[in-house]
Amino acid sequence: KYAKVVNIPNSMTVLTDMLPVAVIMSERRLTGVYNYTNPGAISHNEILDLYKKYIDPDFWYENFTEEEQNKILKAQRSNNTLDTTKIVSALPDVAIPPIHESIIGVFERMRANLEAAGTYPPPPAKAART
Repeated sequence: KYAKVVNIPNSMTVLTDMLPVAVIMSERRLTGVYNYTNPGAISHNEILDLYKKYIDPDFWYENFTEEEQNKILKAQRSNNTLDTTKIVSALPDVAIPPIHESIIGVFERMRANLEAAGTYPPPPAKAART
């Protein structure tokens, strides 16, 4: 858990989308270097806002700058957006969902699992943050 996050977009891989892609690539004997990630980039804030929407409306986070983050870390973080043109072009008949669409699916599944386990909705926040 982090009290503060840096709002920087990054590429992201959702395994429920990409593991079937790996099987297809193996079956087709596709080799080489591929950026094995969902197309697009998503920011930390976008992910946390979706978490609030689907899982915990009382969740709270705060942003800080990359410079502020670097002061508290032993090593700087790497942020990147990878080009998925090669993997998408190699598999024109395979739908690889864009990361924004895929992350919504992740949170929908997470919420359904929490509901099935009887742990949704979450308990109310103990105290309001100021």
